[in-house]
Amino acid sequence: MRRPFITLGLSAAALIPLVTGARYVAARTEAWPPPSIVVSPDAGKLAANVSVADLSDLVLTRLRRFNGEPLYGHRDTFGKDRLKAWTWTYLARAAVRLYRLGHDTRLIDEVLAGASKYEAAAHRHETERSFGWYTEDMHASRAYREVPVSGLIMAPIVDLLLEAKQDRALAQHVAPHRQALLDMLRQAIGGLDKRYIETDGKGYYLLPSGEDVEPLNLMSVYAAPLLGLWRLTQDAESLREATGIARTWKAALSTGIDGGVTWPHTARPPTPSLPPGPPELMIKSSAAIEFPLVAYEAGLVFDRKDIEQLARVPETTLLERVDASHYRLREFVDPGSDSYISVADTGIGTALRPASWYQYACYNPQQSAVLDPYLFGIDPKFYRLSELALLGLVDRLASQFDPKACGPAGRLALLADH
Repeated sequence: MRRPFITLGLSAAALIPLVTGARYVAARTEAWPPPSIVVSPDAGKLAANVSVADLSDLVLTRLRRFNGEPLYGHRDTFGKDRLKAWTWTYLARAAVRLYRLGHDTRLIDEVLAGASKYEAAAHRHETERSFGWYTEDMHASRAYREVPVSGLIMAPIVDLLLEAKQDRALAQHVAPHRQALLDMLRQAIGGLDKRYIETDGKGYYLLPSGEDVEPLNLMSVYAAPLLGLWRLTQDAESLREATGIARTWKAALSTGIDGGVTWPHTARPPTPSLPPGPPELMIKSSAAIEFPLVAYEAGLVFDRKDIEQLARVPETTLLERVDASHYRLREFVDPGSDSYISVADTGIGTALRPASWYQYACYNPQQSAVLDPYLFGIDPKFYRLSELALLGLVDRLASQFDPKACGPAGRLALLADH
């Protein structure tokens, strides 16, 4: 199968579209410094062809397939089974957002079906440990709870319940399940507060080993739904922890005079034995960036300037546009870095990670103009190649078509109190 884009060294300087919606092929080769990513120069216009109905059908099909398979049984390259939490969180959250745009309750039914599977999975280790979602480690022959895995599984359920607070029809649809879902969430976070520590008001979550803190992006994927859970239940501990993580995030964020942004992969408490970590990897940043946004929209720690600077990261920090047909993508979230990803080594999923910045479209009028030519230029159907990219494109549509999305309540109004 032909690759949808090419890492250059033996690269293409011009591209000819075969037909609208098809792959692109090199017209001629020239010596370009590797690594560069070849795109179709006019593909950004294809964004207008994507509809809510098409994305809903795609998400519905994939969620049904997901719900028809067992949660346990898929191990990553480290031999760890994390209950397919990453796939679930992207697909199910896309479903909740698409419901808001098209009111297709079939999407909600599939999210509820998935939540039921996770509720059952939370009992798997209950007799010997406690209720919750456990990573099964083949190499260590043990099971343990991870803060980020809990956050990934929680996030779509929190989104659904928050959305139901402002949509009467959805509230009625979800009503028979609401209390059970809230009970599951409360049980699922039980004991995880013991992983939380504060140093001078800054919050951190410890790794299961307790020997170091979680990377900032993994703390973020738990803190974001935890903040949503506070909105639902007024749980003071949830707010305290989310506020502490927000303070850590704010302290870690650094902006240069040219507007470029960076933050460390692991924002550790300042101790001699644990020095600050290296810059955040671009591939990991997509998991990190939602939390500052939801914290700002909840009135916690971050200000408008912080969010606008983060919104401009694709253009100020990550993407370098060489010309109309060539980009380079930094390996680190660091405007001073000269290390770029090689698609031949990392694969297409890595190159699609900037799609997560679509969620900041409300705070950067140029967001779509920056991302569309790159992402649609890689592949006109790029959102079919990655669940993360699919969720990003749904966020793009939400900011474009939903009049509430960029209103006073913020992105998708998920934090609105009604």
